[in-house]
Amino acid sequence: MRTTWKRSQTSFVGVILANLASVAAIWWYDWRAHALLIVYWLETGVVVAVSVAKILRAEGTDDPEEIRSWTQVSGERPQSYVGESNRTVADALVSNYAGTWLFAGGFVCIIPFVDEQWSVEPASPGVVALAGVSLVGYHVFSYWYEYVGLREYERRGPVSLLVEPAPRFWALLLTIIFGLGATSFTRGPMGVIVVLVFFKTCADLMAHRRERKRALE
Repeated sequence: MRTTWKRSQTSFVGVILANLASVAAIWWYDWRAHALLIVYWLETGVVVAVSVAKILRAEGTDDPEEIRSWTQVSGERPQSYVGESNRTVADALVSNYAGTWLFAGGFVCIIPFVDEQWSVEPASPGVVALAGVSLVGYHVFSYWYEYVGLREYERRGPVSLLVEPAPRFWALLLTIIFGLGATSFTRGPMGVIVVLVFFKTCADLMAHRRERKRALE
């Protein structure tokens, strides 16, 4: 139990450090809010990709009574996928989130060119790359160290993993909405970056807490 607690604390710290590292890169390059939005959008795609890898590797058994989600997957309740092959569950995950992710990405990319009142300057590709490496690295490390290395895949069912990306997608959409509102209000990037990082980090920590709780069931 003590080892599990330490592992959870390490992951908790990892989430915070990954978000702070992305902010540090953007701060170093003159606080570009647009870069932050793009990095968070890219991270959501990485989360889905890692979730697909987890589903394909999962060897646990799903209990329909333990799967709680207020989101549908490809128009169906998540529980309806219990008993399906891992490949079918992974395909459902991709079909459910790919369109939303691409749509959000297109909107994020054109933000600086839509309305001047948002006061968002276009991001530099180099800044996005530097900030994104820390977040991608965290999720890849978490997969190999916790999910594979600590054999978490033996305890996880594919459908329980199917519903996990939903909170991050809501975080992405709400970050865009509140971020643009904050930018219009403050007329400057520093305030909106603080708001976005706070909101995103809180969403990540809540998602982390749910993932750890499910892993221990």
